[in-house]
Amino acid sequence: MSKQRPRAVTPQTGSARASPPLVAAATGYWRRRVFKNSYTYRGRRVAVRGWSVKIQHRRIRRTFSLAATNRAAAAIEAKAIYQTILTLGWDAVTPTGHRRVIAVRSGADGESDPLPKTDARYWRRRLLRRRHRLRPSAGPLAGISTRIEHAGINHYFPLGTLDEDAAAAKAREIYLAVVNEGWEAVNQRFQRELTIAIHWTENPLAWTYATIHTVVQGPRPKAFSASSDDARHVKVALVEPDAGVRWALARCVNRQAGFVCAATYRSVRDALGGIPRRTTTLALINGTPEVAAGEFSGKLQRLRPDLPIIFFSTHEDSDQLFKATPGGAVGYLLKRTSPERLFEPILGAAEDGDLSVDRIALHVRRYFQNLAESLSALESTRDVARLTHREHDILNLLSKGYLDKEIADASVISLWTVHGHLKKIYDKLGVHTRTEAAIRYLHK
Repeated sequence: MSKQRPRAVTPQTGSARASPPLVAAATGYWRRRVFKNSYTYRGRRVAVRGWSVKIQHRRIRRTFSLAATNRAAAAIEAKAIYQTILTLGWDAVTPTGHRRVIAVRSGADGESDPLPKTDARYWRRRLLRRRHRLRPSAGPLAGISTRIEHAGINHYFPLGTLDEDAAAAKAREIYLAVVNEGWEAVNQRFQRELTIAIHWTENPLAWTYATIHTVVQGPRPKAFSASSDDARHVKVALVEPDAGVRWALARCVNRQAGFVCAATYRSVRDALGGIPRRTTTLALINGTPEVAAGEFSGKLQRLRPDLPIIFFSTHEDSDQLFKATPGGAVGYLLKRTSPERLFEPILGAAEDGDLSVDRIALHVRRYFQNLAESLSALESTRDVARLTHREHDILNLLSKGYLDKEIADASVISLWTVHGHLKKIYDKLGVHTRTEAAIRYLHK
């Protein structure tokens, strides 16, 4: 009997081998992985025009057909697919029953798009025209934005132009930066469009909200400085982890007459150390779990019992804000304001020079009572009565928080038909957003 020495096992190398996440994060890695497939027809080898890539993750290996027309664009697509798989799993990139997958699929209807996200024409189809009132005395300012989604994260970006070709090119630039550099780097380079909601009361729920653009470059808002007018200003301390949002809110506060941003803090720890030593008269705090708002407000009130605290939250857009409102309240009032009038409900208290918690509550109650009384129930009922039976059904589903795709499924109509009905509903009700339409419908 003889014994054989076992052979040394050499690692297998293959195009579909699972790759370390750090290596796969580089676009250059995917430039080497993409390839052009071929097949044999009547004894002749025929090369496929498009690019492909093999991706392996968690013992699953699949080949993806890419929509890109050159190696560089194909590498970006392949990287985007891989990152989506890591974040959301295989189901996010592979429809059931389909072997061949176009990597870039988009649109509210979830249908495949023949254009890759690396093509500016893809983004031209997804431009959104906005009309925001940036100053109380100014008219609405038109602009173009787009929504960019990658690896389970999405944001709206103002594109800074009214030219659609230039806007599409800018959207493509931002998307490529997201894929190549990551969201953190992009948030520091490009403005984002967000909705800020100020929480005045929770039951009944009464919020004001405004659309802001984050600050990423240019002069930062000036810090509070002593002057003869300081006694007449409400000095606001702002707590917000996101630098772009923090500076944008500081700018909004400084632009509101009678208010000045006295200090900004990026963390709870910094705020607890700084606010008690300053002569601030109001605290504006991000109420998200990351800030630990409840615990923080308790500690701050023990250090400054006389300091009123107002919470705010950030949302992707006003529709997401509407869905994020907590349930169980006896009533809901949401009012859009311009960014420079965030403190509109307490202007009376600020002018009186009394910002005690009780006085703020009194002025907030009066503000929303006047708002409710100014709404004509008869006018709302008349507007809603102009809707067709189908439009009534769609608006009812909309008010319950249904997405466009869910409305289409429930009504057994196409997504495009839903979009057409929504446009007519907006025109008849004289509104511009889903949130405003739902509020008008519920007010009837």
